[in-house]
Amino acid sequence: MAVARSGYLKKRLLKLQVGFLLTEGPGNSKEVPISLPQRVQVDSDLFLESLAGGLILTRTKEGILIQGNLHVMHARECDRCLEAFNHGFVLSIAELFASPPDANISAFSVDSNGEIDLAPLLREEVLIEESYRTFCREDCRGLSAQTGINLNYEREATAAEAMRLEDGAAIDPRLAVLKQLLK
Repeated sequence: MAVARSGYLKKRLLKLQVGFLLTEGPGNSKEVPISLPQRVQVDSDLFLESLAGGLILTRTKEGILIQGNLHVMHARECDRCLEAFNHGFVLSIAELFASPPDANISAFSVDSNGEIDLAPLLREEVLIEESYRTFCREDCRGLSAQTGINLNYEREATAAEAMRLEDGAAIDPRLAVLKQLLK
């Protein structure tokens, strides 16, 4: 495995050689384990923190059927508090890669070298998963609607504390001049 200088694995690792299955008859299959514990680039705008699981490649008369489950870790932003976190989920994959390429059979195909590129399929599946709301944790309290503070780390000022602040106990010195205009 070649590691790129910027700390992620190259997306060519997402290509599987299936030429041996194309020479065999329909019904033949091969199990392929996937284990990429480091960050991997799926596309220019998509990186996965890790990818693991197993795929079963089955030769059909139309091409190669890929089935399996992949455990994905993807860097996300919490929809409540906007903090970055790693979102883990399982992708259930069941896709036909046509051989020879035929858009009427499948959007994906086996290339002329007998390789399947999983990157476009993973990109689509991860982007669909990203469209769902996710939270950094179940009890995430989010941001305050009044002050914008992260309620997971700080509590919001009560009404009594807010009144005390308005009385001048903790006014930013740069804004003290504006308070004089109110008098």
